[in-house]
Amino acid sequence: MSMTNETTGIDRDRDDSNFFIRFLKYFVPWKGDKASEVFRKVVFVASIALFCTSVNQLTDFLETDRGTLEYTSQIQSLEPDFSDEINMGEIGADVNDGSAPEKRQRKVQPWAKDLLKRNKEVVGWIKIPGFCDSKGSEYINYPVLQHSDNEYYLTHNIDDKAYESGSIYADYKIPIDEKGQPDNITIYGHHMRKLGTSFTHLAEYKSGVKFLKKHPVIEFNTIYDSKEEYIIIGCFVGAINEAQDNGKLFDYWRYRNFDDQEFKFDTWLANVKKQSWYSCDAVCDYDDDYITLSTCSNEVKDMRWVVVAKKLGSDDDKDAIIASYKEKKDKDIYFPQIWRNSWGNKKKYLGWSY
Repeated sequence: MSMTNETTGIDRDRDDSNFFIRFLKYFVPWKGDKASEVFRKVVFVASIALFCTSVNQLTDFLETDRGTLEYTSQIQSLEPDFSDEINMGEIGADVNDGSAPEKRQRKVQPWAKDLLKRNKEVVGWIKIPGFCDSKGSEYINYPVLQHSDNEYYLTHNIDDKAYESGSIYADYKIPIDEKGQPDNITIYGHHMRKLGTSFTHLAEYKSGVKFLKKHPVIEFNTIYDSKEEYIIIGCFVGAINEAQDNGKLFDYWRYRNFDDQEFKFDTWLANVKKQSWYSCDAVCDYDDDYITLSTCSNEVKDMRWVVVAKKLGSDDDKDAIIASYKEKKDKDIYFPQIWRNSWGNKKKYLGWSY
């Protein structure tokens, strides 16, 4: 049989238009298309549009994250040299000439002056030494600011620009200034999940006592101090309104000065110990200085993860305190009701990025 018969009509329906027209006809609805072809092409075009939009959004997201991390690194590079300090013995003594003592005002330390030029609301610097990423940069190593409210630095950086990670800032109620500071300074910072900036990595103190023993000390200096260390005395999840705990509330952020008759030292310390996931032998007195670090605890909506530390004094044995850290049994920890509703009466750690 002749091969001519086998191939007759093969090219009868071939589209001889140029490649671009054939491409469009295959992917774009065209006059004469059957309904099924129109549907296929519409779905395809919509999918391509969605994909392009998603890629664009992902690119924007990654660029935003990259910019945030670069800015964070820039801010952390401002870490001062705290060895450059005023001799407090020369300027901090009370006058004692038989008259009533006159307490001199505190002096701004030399290390703080460049930071204050950048933002006059800088009141200190906080760092957890040795708690580093793979490049050796401390996760928590930031200036501390203080505004006239507790809202502004949730959304602004040290340069007064809108910033998703916000800043690390001190509670506004009692100023940190040349006249003094609160007995207990609450310091706030965002939990930024996978981005890891601000106070995100405080969540790692949920992981267990081994981590606490590796990173027990927080360096915190107001602009009037140098080389001060605080040792952690408690870590806990805290409710922020009474409805979360059957009408009870440990409002830790309101314990500022312990001579306040409503917010007494003994009540504060008892609640820190009651709710802490860990115990230690640190001796805590009314006259000591404290800091309370507060960030979101995402295992339960609208809860806080709180780390409390005491300024080390000459009578404190740092090594002995660290050696005394113990993991408290779940049954010995008080968890707010909203936590118990989700996780029962037990600790839970889902990773720092949760």
